[in-house]
Amino acid sequence: MPNIPPSWTMIGLDILMIIYTMWCLSAFKPLGRIGMGIGAAFAAWLLVLHLGLSSGRLFPQDISGPAFLSIILVGVAAVGAMLFLIPPVRRLLLGLDQRQLLLLQGIRVWFGAAFLMQASLGILPKEFGIVDGFTHVGAGFFGLVAAFSISSDLQGARRAWFANLWGLIDILIVASTLALVLLPQIGPHHSMMYAVFLPAPLWLWFHVISIWKLVHNEA
Repeated sequence: MPNIPPSWTMIGLDILMIIYTMWCLSAFKPLGRIGMGIGAAFAAWLLVLHLGLSSGRLFPQDISGPAFLSIILVGVAAVGAMLFLIPPVRRLLLGLDQRQLLLLQGIRVWFGAAFLMQASLGILPKEFGIVDGFTHVGAGFFGLVAAFSISSDLQGARRAWFANLWGLIDILIVASTLALVLLPQIGPHHSMMYAVFLPAPLWLWFHVISIWKLVHNEA
């Protein structure tokens, strides 16, 4: 059986994430034309990301940890700007049901499984891959449980709070550890970056929107 390069594994997961995200967004209402635009934006960014990472030219090879973390944060801010400054996208996101927002986190189970696999193969440092894998599996699982709980009126708000806080802490700890601790070991063009610079910023903002809706409903 041929060995599959880690980058192609992560590209496959990113594609799966895009398909799953589009399904969640259209679960209760067809997306129409905006769906085509969102799909095209996903595909274009994945292509640009792949070209930059595969060529090793997206970042300087000797970039420092704090500088790399700053780039991650700027990327998260840029994604947020695009989500909230483009009116059709903003209306779509703010109109999402809590069930959709929590379902969107479910795909993280697959990413967590991939990180566990990469830790076992030595592609990721063992301790980091195991911890990150389990916390990602937990984030996806708790998101699915919270979505089901809301649908069934089974303490949904409390479980949504737990799922959102778990998922946010997971993303923040992983990003900071990756940049400030592991970067010299794995480098800035590791296959892990396919997750850091495509799905992770979106998951973070989905958490933020979900929490905003929880606060708004409680108020």
